[in-house]
Parts: sequence; C-alpha cells; structure tokens
Amino acid sequence: MLKLGFCITGSFCSMDDMLYVLDILKDKYDIEIFLSETVNHFDTRFYKRDELIKEIKKRITCPIHTTIQESEVYGPLKKLDIVFVYPCTSHTLSKLVNGINDNCITMIVKSSLRNQVPIVLGIYTNDALGNSGKNILQIMNTKNYYLVPMFQDHYIKKPLSMIADKTKVEETLQHALNHQQVQPFMLGYKEV
Repeated sequence: MLKLGFCITGSFCSMDDMLYVLDILKDKYDIEIFLSETVNHFDTRFYKRDELIKEIKKRITCPIHTTIQESEVYGPLKKLDIVFVYPCTSHTLSKLVNGINDNCITMIVKSSLRNQVPIVLGIYTNDALGNSGKNILQIMNTKNYYLVPMFQDHYIKKPLSMIADKTKVEETLQHALNHQQVQPFMLGYKEV
C-alpha cells in the first residue's frame, strides 16, 4: 500500500471537506497525518480543536505529527510515496512558493521534495483570483507540485475565491504519482 502524508492546514471552513476526503483515502493509502500549528491549537467557529482531532483519530490510527522534528525524518530516514496538503491555505501556499520552512507542513514538503516525491495541493483561498493567483500559477510551474482542480465557490459574495474540488482528489493523486497534472485544473463555478 502506498504511503501518503496527509497535511492539514487552517482553512477552517473546509474541515468537513477534509474529513470527507480522509474517509475516501483511508482504505487506499497508508496515511501519516501532519497538522499545522493553527489546526493543532485553535478552536474556531467551525470546529473545536479537540473534536476535530477526535474525528481524525476515528478514521486514522497512526500518530498525528505536529512538529518540525517529526516531519524532518521523512526526508532522509523515512519516505512517503506522495504528500497531500488538504486544505492548503494561501498562507501555506505562499510559504511553499517562497521556500519558507518554519512548521510541520512546510518541513514535510521540503524533506519530501528532495526525494522527488510528488506534492499535491488542494487549495482553499478567498483570493485565488487575486493576490494568491500569482502563487498558484508559480507553484504549477514548479517541479513535483500538482493541484487538485479548483472552482469558484461563491462568485457573487466572494468573487475572487476558489476551492479544491473534493471529488477530484483521487484522480489528482493518481496523476501526480505518474508526475502529471490532471486537467483541467480550473473548473469555473460550481454550486456548493
């Protein structure tokens, strides 16, 4: 069974989508979970931290990694077959584009990239068609990065917002394992 690093960052409103995707992938991959500091420490209006951890642990029995030290060993000592950041916030995306390595998620990506491991990003951002757009296009043009196809989620209330299509995750992972970007990667508008 292929080993998948499942990295969860703080797009608070997308945790239901993340759990949906985790349910789909849990029997298809040997999954290691990595949490950003934000997800690991904050209660939000969308979820309480302890409840979210409990929901993750219902699905995955492996330890949950939260530190740079826990992530760093996956480059030289342990190897993942693929790394999946879902949801990937614009904050995390900008760090990856600029080579900033200062947390559990950026470390697992960096340590995996040195082994040519494909990195799949499921981007959730309110400014995909604004300031984050340049980072999305830059990361697409960077070796070993692949994107889950995205769509506008609320084009009237949030005209610059786009989110990853959770129904395209499996297909994207399969393409990425073959070092291919699934197309099309921008899907227009979809009712959520």
